[in-house]
Amino acid sequence: MNGRTVAVRLGGYAAPTRRLALRWLRSQAHRIADGLDPDPAEPWAGEGVLCPVPERYADAPSELRRWAADDLRQQAAALRLAEGLPFRLTAADHTGRYSLLARP
Repeated sequence: MNGRTVAVRLGGYAAPTRRLALRWLRSQAHRIADGLDPDPAEPWAGEGVLCPVPERYADAPSELRRWAADDLRQQAAALRLAEGLPFRLTAADHTGRYSLLARP
């Protein structure tokens, strides 16, 4: 706002296990990605209403979806939490910066 960065918390969850914390983060990654960037093939979107972002531009929704689908990155996040360290994923593009955070 007015040229300043503003943080807005979109949700939170106190997970009893790392596995559940990562499951929740994956669901949030999809929720945020789908809210920012619906699939152009969605039935409610008329032809030509939505179009893919050109590859030369940063694409936060695609980065969130890639992270959610990447088993190796999920394992790395789980190991980080197991070591007592926080995990943060940040994806950015021209619309903003979107961060997912888990703390042990």
